[in-house]
Amino acid sequence: MATAADLAATATAELSPLVPYLPAALTRDMTGGSGLPAAWAGITVVNADVLAAILRLEEDVPATVRAASVAAGERYQRRKIGGHLRQVPRLAARLHDLRLLADEQALAWHAAGWLRMVKRALGLRRPDIPIGYACPHAATDPAAHEDGCWLLAAGDEGYLRDGPAGPRVEWVRTPRIWCEGCGAAWGLEQWPHLGRLLRDTVPVP
Repeated sequence: MATAADLAATATAELSPLVPYLPAALTRDMTGGSGLPAAWAGITVVNADVLAAILRLEEDVPATVRAASVAAGERYQRRKIGGHLRQVPRLAARLHDLRLLADEQALAWHAAGWLRMVKRALGLRRPDIPIGYACPHAATDPAAHEDGCWLLAAGDEGYLRDGPAGPRVEWVRTPRIWCEGCGAAWGLEQWPHLGRLLRDTVPVP
């Protein structure tokens, strides 16, 4: 079973190559220039979303890495965003080894959130669809659901793949229901179990 540290490593591995495209996407939207690869030709990128993602990363990533470093008993070193992201998998693994599971899970949750935000900003994640139920964990873990507790059916995602003419976008549909608050997710094979968890839950009108 994948640990939170594994999830953090997976998220940052996909996120790191996408971050450098944010300034290019903002330039394209503002000037009509060709700052992005041809793979983005048919994808809608909204500059307000891109700018919001840039600003949030500049604020959240250093603060999160600083908190994880302190929890792991390490001295925090200021770096650029890319340098901070490279520290996330190592810090998550360190927190896991120290049995600081809450800190490990928080780091993984942040990494997954940054990835979703950047992919949405770059047009690589289509809108999620509310299914009308709250997360079954919301009642037992309210702190993890301060930012929301509704279950969503994940939209299609675009992934960058190397090709002869440079990066290309491959769209993938992965049946998955997830919680916008705690990040818990259920794949297709887990939907019967999720249904049992939601059996006594009152749906949203």
